[in-house]
Amino acid sequence: MPEGPQPARRRTRLYALTDGRTAAPHTVLTMDTTITAAVGGDAQGGLPTEWRTILAMCAEPGGLAVAEIAARMHIRLTPMTLLLGELADRGLIHHRSPLERAETTNVHLLMRIRDNLARI
Repeated sequence: MPEGPQPARRRTRLYALTDGRTAAPHTVLTMDTTITAAVGGDAQGGLPTEWRTILAMCAEPGGLAVAEIAARMHIRLTPMTLLLGELADRGLIHHRSPLERAETTNVHLLMRIRDNLARI
């Protein structure tokens, strides 16, 4: 088989994936919110390709941040938050907020983070 440029895969238009919305109706996500899939691969049959891709990327037990999903999918952050909000509203994903303000001012936690980063 010849090695050459592969044809670009046709993607669904963003406004079609978000039903033309510019704001998520119920779920508000930030770029550092962690997303995990709530459904298994067998329950993804009739979903759009982009939705299935996101669910496969965010399989349990790990999950990914909204910004990382957007980067991997080559979709800007705002449309990605809308798309993930739609998935959350349909119960297809779970989302976990980043650390609360009280947790980020914990000096001991910050020192452990600093020390671990220094080891890298």
